[in-house]
Amino acid sequence: MPNSLAILMMTSWPFVTLIMYLRMPVRSAVIWSILAGYMLLPAAMSLDLPGLPGLGKQTIPSLFGYIYASFMLGRMIPLFPQSTAGRVFVGFLLAGPFLTVLTNGDPIHLSGRTLPGLRLYDAASMAVGQLGFLFTWSLGREFLRDSAALRQLAYALVIAFLWYSLPMLYEVRMSPQLHIRIYGFFQHDFAQMMRQGGFRPIVFLEHGLWIAVLTAMSAMLAVVIGRDAPPERRSRWYGAAAYLMVVLVLSKSLAALLYAALLIPVLMFLDGRRIAQVAMLLGVLVLSYPVVRTLDVFPTDQLLELASRASVERAQSLQFRFDNEDALLARAMERPLFGWGGWERSFIHDPATGETISTTDGLWVIAMGYSGFTGFIAQFGLLALPIFMLGSAYRAIGREVPVFAAGFAVVLAVNLIDLLPNATISPVTWLFSGAMLGCLESLRRGAEDQSDQQVAIPNPAARQSFAGLVGRPAAGPRTLL
Repeated sequence: MPNSLAILMMTSWPFVTLIMYLRMPVRSAVIWSILAGYMLLPAAMSLDLPGLPGLGKQTIPSLFGYIYASFMLGRMIPLFPQSTAGRVFVGFLLAGPFLTVLTNGDPIHLSGRTLPGLRLYDAASMAVGQLGFLFTWSLGREFLRDSAALRQLAYALVIAFLWYSLPMLYEVRMSPQLHIRIYGFFQHDFAQMMRQGGFRPIVFLEHGLWIAVLTAMSAMLAVVIGRDAPPERRSRWYGAAAYLMVVLVLSKSLAALLYAALLIPVLMFLDGRRIAQVAMLLGVLVLSYPVVRTLDVFPTDQLLELASRASVERAQSLQFRFDNEDALLARAMERPLFGWGGWERSFIHDPATGETISTTDGLWVIAMGYSGFTGFIAQFGLLALPIFMLGSAYRAIGREVPVFAAGFAVVLAVNLIDLLPNATISPVTWLFSGAMLGCLESLRRGAEDQSDQQVAIPNPAARQSFAGLVGRPAAGPRTLL
């Protein structure tokens, strides 16, 4: 049960976010309110307000940040992007819940219990739930929409995880206990944090898998920043990447370690065009995965054989995931367009007891069961859209894709790849996608690297005291970065 500090942190974060927006440059406020909120607030708890879905660490910073920024701008920050594909994806994200409800009004009768049919209230609740992620995405698209802001976001994540590695290393040695000591409860199953005779760190995130994939992304970003940095500064970024790789090894997550180990050489030695092609290839794999799994042409047997060579335990875990995917996918295909909605309607149930017997791991199969192909394409298509726009946006202005932009796209693609076996989506995923899309939209307008791309928000004098936290200092050369 959450203690009083956990409740205080959740209820006070809207005010912390407000202070950030009042006293920081808007870019820094967007980045740090979302990153700090996600990395520091308690996991697996939410505030239940009348008429609204529960508000947790993934939604509180973005919801209140969206409100504050809109008031400061004097207009609502647009949810719909400029591209036609992006508008379609956002439209389906918002309209999809109502289509799901229209096709799921029937109750499901199980042995001993009944799952209710969906009502209009459920559609509204589902749509409002989507807004929390769209607010994060829209803040990134609106305020982090040039190359300087993209670099600032990359720097922030690397710096944040260099600091976060300290409690991670503590938990590797002493066991995952910071969340329960500080907030009074453990956010997941403690047994899942034990691996290879030791412990996975989890700190204040949802699971050890989340912290591992974000550590891998930070290590990869450090390499990308190093390639983009002046020669005299490259060694420090490469050193940061090497250190984060050591922390990643200690995190005991094979998938995240493989992502970084396989792609860091790509990021170090290939040119921007080749790196962008790798990002696009990963994006194609993400979007095509439900189709190849439905057609049963994905090489599951070969992957199981490879996993068994590394560890019998990992092979069993992978087999369990594939078996659950097969069962859940078969259930989703009974209503392939708009899915089954909530209330466990898309789960597999024991015919004798009516209890749920399936385990949902990958976000793709969760999306398929919940909202069908429509929901999957809308969510994953929107997240992957900037990866596929990258090459055409730079060709439109007659430039080669730079290494930094291509590397940023690969890091985003790695996070999307991890959504196939896991549900490791976070505000970082949405912020990265929105920021990159905003940058590419600016390119298409021929406005890259123009100073007027910083959105003008009234800038009180008090805000200048924090202007050097990330990015350009308010006065003088001193800055944490």
